[in-house]
Amino acid sequence: MINPLLDGLTTVLLVLSTLLFVIITRYSKRYMMGDPGRQRFSFWLYLTGACVIGLVLAQNLLLFALAWLGISLSLHQLLQFYSNRPGALLAARKKFLISRLGDGALLAALILVYREFGTWQFQPIFNAAAQLKAAGLERLPLNISWICALLVFAALLKSAQFPFHSWLPDTMETPTPVSALMHAGIINAGGILIIRLSPLVSLSGAALDALAMVGGFTALFASVVMLTQASVKRNLAFSTVAQMGFMMLECGLGAFHLALLHLVAHSLYKAHAFLSAGGAVQAAPQPHKRSVTPVAMGIGLICALGIFAATAWMLHADPLDQPVLNGIFVLALAQLIWSASDRPSSAVVLGAVLSFAYLLLEGAAAYIVTPLPRETGWLAVPLLALFLVIALAQAQLPRLSRSVLGTHLYIHARNGFYLNTLANRLTTALWPAAIARREI
Repeated sequence: MINPLLDGLTTVLLVLSTLLFVIITRYSKRYMMGDPGRQRFSFWLYLTGACVIGLVLAQNLLLFALAWLGISLSLHQLLQFYSNRPGALLAARKKFLISRLGDGALLAALILVYREFGTWQFQPIFNAAAQLKAAGLERLPLNISWICALLVFAALLKSAQFPFHSWLPDTMETPTPVSALMHAGIINAGGILIIRLSPLVSLSGAALDALAMVGGFTALFASVVMLTQASVKRNLAFSTVAQMGFMMLECGLGAFHLALLHLVAHSLYKAHAFLSAGGAVQAAPQPHKRSVTPVAMGIGLICALGIFAATAWMLHADPLDQPVLNGIFVLALAQLIWSASDRPSSAVVLGAVLSFAYLLLEGAAAYIVTPLPRETGWLAVPLLALFLVIALAQAQLPRLSRSVLGTHLYIHARNGFYLNTLANRLTTALWPAAIARREI
């Protein structure tokens, strides 16, 4: 009999995945009504959902990997549900090829874990990892380093991180329930892998640094591209890529509890966004009507710092515990105040509420997943600088859009800096026959 890990992490993920799956399946019954392939669609949708729940309940790495593979293979059938559409077929095949790389990395990690620990059970692995950490080894055993690197690589591929992200925005021709399930649930599998195995992955500082750098860059890259997308669904897709990048950044900085909080919030938001198309259109980011003045930027930043510091003092929290993530949160508060410059008092009140909720939920999440904060060292300055540049650029969008440089940058960003084109050509070269037949 299988006894799942009914710890706090499993409970939260199980409630979240079950709730989302029930909502999405109820929606799909109405959405697919009258479609001749409804039964086939329902079968693969239910199988995909069952694999997601199996991944959440898995008590060892072998069952986790089997559920991981089952999600990928059943999702492939949903992505090519309308197989007469060349765009849908190409996106499904691109996703299939990228997923097989991730599966290979997870399989290699599976073999090395058994060779190193003699088991796939999570708890014995975590106990052995704790002993290794307590030993304070200057150099990790080679197998451990490879295990951490392979797990990080698999998570990056599963989470659509740069430069393997282009399949996600291209899967918009699939039925809307699939988009909701994919963006609200399946895409989180990479984050779940890192959070679940955080005691093991955190042994390798190099692996976490790579996770933070790739995640941070992906978040910034996708945020820029997202601003140029005219299609609401592509806008939401690049938003998902950016959010997954930020989640990987949180994991790379050791804030696994914040990554879990982020995962839950993002899942609920994206499910609502895709299942309420009209609301998603209305909620799409609107362009700024005017640039923000430097004075307003300075005042907004000072207000945001004051709000966050005062809230942290009230809750007896340490704002320097996660300097990079807290700094990014302060920048987000400052942007909120800039954008509401006509009603600054409302923005200040909302900022105080958001700060209070953020710090309160962070403390609650720390009881579920143990944070392992790391010395960010040289990573802190470039990461904060890049996010500050993006925040300032967004505040100056109207002025930048009228410049020659801004016009050229907009064109390139609108096309995703052509990484999607390169990925499509590579996919067609690797898998030409089937796609060619569909286009005839």
